[in-house]
Amino acid sequence: MNILITGATGLLGRALIDTKKPSHKVAGVYLGKYGMANGPDITYYPADVQDRGALEAVFLAKKIDAVIHTAGAADVDFCERHYDLAYRSNVLGTKNIVELCEKAKAKLVYISTNAVFDGEHAPYGENDKVNPINKYGAMKLDCEIMVKKALEDNIIVRPILMYGWNHEGERKNLVTALIDSLGSGKDVNMVVDVYDNPLCAYNCAEAIWSLLEMDKKGTYHIAGRDIVSRYDYALLIADVFGLDARLIKPVDSSFFPNIAPRPKNTSYRTEKIESEIGFVSLGLREGLLSMKAMRKERCGKGA
Repeated sequence: MNILITGATGLLGRALIDTKKPSHKVAGVYLGKYGMANGPDITYYPADVQDRGALEAVFLAKKIDAVIHTAGAADVDFCERHYDLAYRSNVLGTKNIVELCEKAKAKLVYISTNAVFDGEHAPYGENDKVNPINKYGAMKLDCEIMVKKALEDNIIVRPILMYGWNHEGERKNLVTALIDSLGSGKDVNMVVDVYDNPLCAYNCAEAIWSLLEMDKKGTYHIAGRDIVSRYDYALLIADVFGLDARLIKPVDSSFFPNIAPRPKNTSYRTEKIESEIGFVSLGLREGLLSMKAMRKERCGKGA
């Protein structure tokens, strides 16, 4: 199977490439000044998903059977403040992917977000009412609707608060940002009133490969086993990585008045993916320990 992965140097894109089987022939599209080395079963292409022509060239060169679309502006505050740029990245980029999948009769795995929910009725299942409260969530929901309308053969995956070693130069996740800050002796304010079930990126990638290989269709929630506040999450990160937890200060959401609104609790129910593919979610300590055991150079720098 020939598979296109967009956002190939992002947190999930990298995890997908690291966990793929040799039978998966991957074209990895990425945006950034990276020296990505091709391999026998992976070819990298520097291209923006907004560039329809560049994407079409990859589709034609590799005869793409399926796309895992992870790319797009994902910083919630950036999307709130720079809506036009974020819209082009998320919505217009996805439109290009959808139309090319339609033309090539390729399956699309679209990576959405927990931000499509308002946080008032957790834990959420796949069929619960969506109601985004920030621009990022609204854009991702628009993309979900677009994918479902245009393509019968689709999978909508909604991960939640992924963590892992990010590629050097890519946006940090909560774990890597906290490691850097605490490691530098900086105080960190963490909210006590926002809850998620954080998800190891590698756990997520393995679930996505299973969904694709089993030729599933529809919407799936993927999450870690433990529901925690961001503050308790930070304390556990400090414990696992041997950092000074005294630098972590508990605050509530009102402490950050100038950021985009965040839903308070978007934790998931995962019975659907567990029953359909046998997905086993990692506990948070288990996932952090597995991250700690990995070589940071390999996962963080793409070597």
